[in-house]
Formats: sequence, structure tokens, C-alpha cells
Amino acid sequence: MLLILKRLTVVLVLLWLSGCAQTSVRHHQDFEVIAKTIHSVVILPAEVEIELINFTGDNEMLVEKSNEIKKQIHFLASERLQKENLKVIDFDFEAEIANNEDFAYALTEAKEAWNIAKEEMYKRGMVDEKDKAKFQTNFGSVLNVIADKTGADAVLLMHYTGFEKSGGMITKDVAASVLIGVLTMGAVIPVQATQGSFIDLALVDNTSGKVVWANRKYGAVADAGTATMAFNELPNLTWKNELINEEALTSEEVKATTDEVVEESPKAN
Repeated sequence: MLLILKRLTVVLVLLWLSGCAQTSVRHHQDFEVIAKTIHSVVILPAEVEIELINFTGDNEMLVEKSNEIKKQIHFLASERLQKENLKVIDFDFEAEIANNEDFAYALTEAKEAWNIAKEEMYKRGMVDEKDKAKFQTNFGSVLNVIADKTGADAVLLMHYTGFEKSGGMITKDVAASVLIGVLTMGAVIPVQATQGSFIDLALVDNTSGKVVWANRKYGAVADAGTATMAFNELPNLTWKNELINEEALTSEEVKATTDEVVEESPKAN
């Protein structure tokens, strides 16, 4: 839990330092080119951890809520990707992990590669909008096994952490805030968060290992809204399917225009 609180604190400090012209979005410098080769995505099972902070310090994992959030953000991810005309591949990860040690190991390697990638992409914190597509982050070949088994062109990774405070902990925070207010004669009255969440997302090309898009967001509530905020910044790229549709449409428009010209041409006497 301490790690979660530290992460949330770092995010808030970075947001405060960076100003409004900055972003948490990351693109590979070749993302527009890579996007044209992607028409299918498989969504890895999200890692979701939501913890209840108790007054006694004996914190506990909110398993039921974690499972619910996991379902919700998977649905949000699938819906958002399909809006981009990307095919979301339905794959039984649990069954494959149980029957294939190599596949299970490949997933572990992918998560480790992602942790390294996050350190690289976010070591500068927030960046200027103009600099968000200057990254060269790459997973290497660790996704090859996943690509072979799922048949997907890209993979989406999601990691969600959150916390809620118990009634006793909230009461303790309120009492501490009142005390500080009295001691400072009302000059300082801290407001303690009763819950919060943090999400990391990454869309990675399975062939090249390049991180096409990544984002991270902090939310003041432990719900799926944090994921919604992050997915709202998924770029509206010209994916492969859209490119084909555009070319087909262009051909039809050319033919229609040619027909109109022929019909409107004066007939020979």
C-alpha cells in the first residue's frame, strides 16, 4: 500500500510542476507508420489491485471490487479499440497459462519488459505535447510467443491500483485535519483523500515490440473512470482497416466523378 501512496503522490507532484501544456501520453516516434500495420489487438488480463486502508494498519485487499473493476476496464478497452475499427481477439489466457509453461513465462517476460519501458518513458515525468511522439521505447522480441498463440498484431496491457479508506481511517484523518486547523488558527486545513486510483496503459506492436501508445492517469475515485480518462487520449489514427476503407471510398468517388463528367459533356453533333 505504501508503494501505491508513493506513486499517487509522485503523480500529483508531477502534475503540479508540469503545467497545463504537458501530457502523460507517450507515442513511439514511428507510431503513425506502425499503426497502418495493425488491425487486431489482444487485451492481456489486467492487473488490478484495490486495497482497503484500515485504522489499525491491518489493510486488506478488496478482491470483489478488484474483480469488478477488472471486468469494467476490459470492457472499456475493447469498446474503445473497436471504435478504431480494430478487431479485438477473444483469447482464453487462463487456459493457455495452465497448459503451456512457455506461454506463462512469455507473459511474465512481457510484464517485466513493460516495467522497464515505463521507467524509460516516464523518467522525465510529464512532457510537452510537442514531445510526446519522440520516444523509441521497445519491448524487443518478448511478445513473439503471444503473437503466435493469439494471432494478434498488437497487445494492450493494463495495470490498475487503487485504495479506499475505512470509516475509522476517515474519522482519524478528519480529526487530524481539525487539529492542524486549530493549531494553525485556520491557516492550514488539510483535506485527506478517502480513495484514489492509478492506471497505466500500453498498446504495443507484437512484431516490432514498439510501444505505439501509452498513457497513465490518476483518479480521485477508485472506479473505472480513471481508465476512461486514459482511453480518451488514444489517438485517432489511420489504422489498416480504415486505410483500406479510405482507398475503396476514394476509388468510388473517382468513378462517380468520372461518370458525372461523361454525363455532363456536350454530345457531338
